[in-house]
Amino acid sequence: MVDKQKHSGDTGRSILRQIDELQRMSMSEIRKKWSDLIGGDSANQSKQYMVRRLAYRLQELSLGGFAKNTRDSLTGWAVNPKKAESKAVREKAALQLGTRLLRDWHGQRYEVIVQEDGFLFQGKRYRSLSSISRAITGRHCNGRRFFGLQSSGSRGDDK
Repeated sequence: MVDKQKHSGDTGRSILRQIDELQRMSMSEIRKKWSDLIGGDSANQSKQYMVRRLAYRLQELSLGGFAKNTRDSLTGWAVNPKKAESKAVREKAALQLGTRLLRDWHGQRYEVIVQEDGFLFQGKRYRSLSSISRAITGRHCNGRRFFGLQSSGSRGDDK
């Protein structure tokens, strides 16, 4: 286990060194690196953009890219962009699958579980937290606020 931690530390230092080297490269060197790591044409890109993109690519190659479920979601959204706009997707974005949300309301405790396709509440699947808060309270209210995920003064920017 110690060797693995040492190795990951070495990898981190190696990546930082490579990123630092990018900062000092000429544009022709950066374009060559772009061609090697990313491919395609780098014309009309600023040095700052290219250095940032190359730094990301170096980290991605060393540490791995997106998790499989993230790649699957992105692929699905590319095929069906309307799916990415759904309320359940926006609400779930900041919540891990399987997260339990608890809320005490009028002396009763309510539990919601975050799922791939929405939320599970009392054995039934819901698309949004707002629909669950409405089922609990009998009136419309912001589901993220109701479950304490967003402050009352916020307009949805909290995560």
